[in-house]
Amino acid sequence: MDLLYTRPGMDEVKTRKDIVYKGSDGAFLKFDIYYSNNSKIFDIPTVALIHGSSSIKSIKDVQLFQSWGKVLAASGFNAVVFNWRPEDNPQDIKDFVNFIINNHNDLMLNINNINFLAFSSGVEIGVKNIIEINTGFINKIVVYYGKIDENIIKIIDNERLPKFLIVMGYLDDVYSHDCNDYFIEEARNLGCELEFIMHSEGEHGFDAFNEGEVTRKIIENTIKFLSK
Repeated sequence: MDLLYTRPGMDEVKTRKDIVYKGSDGAFLKFDIYYSNNSKIFDIPTVALIHGSSSIKSIKDVQLFQSWGKVLAASGFNAVVFNWRPEDNPQDIKDFVNFIINNHNDLMLNINNINFLAFSSGVEIGVKNIIEINTGFINKIVVYYGKIDENIIKIIDNERLPKFLIVMGYLDDVYSHDCNDYFIEEARNLGCELEFIMHSEGEHGFDAFNEGEVTRKIIENTIKFLSK
């Protein structure tokens, strides 16, 4: 399973692997950084990928997420891919964010412009948890084929609204393509800048399973959205 999109420069991306951000229950949770070749490394945006549920022990090492990291780095971002336990310990994501904020100098990451790209079940749990700790550092949130917890409408601070891009697959059999309609309406009523894209042929995991021009264009539009 791999990303159905490539970009020049992916093979030259430098990585820093297996950084431990948390030790819990005898296990160590780790993340990888994919660095842009931009010399002004502290000035460029950071993009963190939030994976969904899986029985795979180290999802950050799955080819799909490695390719996402390389594509984003080749597109001018510093990309971070981390392991966490959405159902068993959703606090992991808050610990991860606090770790990169407290260690950003050593990690060479811009923490004043952090963006999140969330997938599948990582959306509902992950986005809610990062919104709960947002102190203005979140710039944009991208949602791929997942349902946003509608309760975050109550905790979004109007003065620190992140921008949203929500992408759903019309043929998704895990999350209905219209499952975020309520959130979209309410967030826009709050003044949130929000874009919505429907993949007309998209299944769940379309970035890995639906090869074609529609998928490639959506990924390109995602990169453009993060670049604005």
